[in-house]
Amino acid sequence: MVEGGIYVWAVLVGRTLAGFFVGLSLGILGGWLALIFNAMIGYPWDVDVHTNIYFVSIGLGAGLGAYFAWMNLTPRWYFIAGSLLLVLVGGIAGTYIGLVYGEYVEPSYMGRQYTIDNSLHFGAGIGGITVSTALGLLHGIRALGR
Repeated sequence: MVEGGIYVWAVLVGRTLAGFFVGLSLGILGGWLALIFNAMIGYPWDVDVHTNIYFVSIGLGAGLGAYFAWMNLTPRWYFIAGSLLLVLVGGIAGTYIGLVYGEYVEPSYMGRQYTIDNSLHFGAGIGGITVSTALGLLHGIRALGR
């Protein structure tokens, strides 16, 4: 690998952008899978439980996609599992932050198809890639110190 120059910054920005877009895609896929899961089991629980299943699955998908961008398999397995868990929690936290700070559309105003809030997906992607990038940069800085 070329040391120094623009390549170092291009790789960092490229990994971050790729992780965000893969996380966004997997967050959308996770939301679809949650909707299918909720429909298959017939919505037996309270509405809040099914809504949280939807939110958590968006966060898990986005966190997994963000983890792929900065995945490092050289440390011991428990560090890998811990970093994956942190990134998944970052994706879930980003989903709920997107829920709090997102714009809402009243379902009776434009119909149900316009009430899906895209800020959930963007918040999940941003939360996951923020934690993943921080862990990746921390590992890179630690590796330079050795």
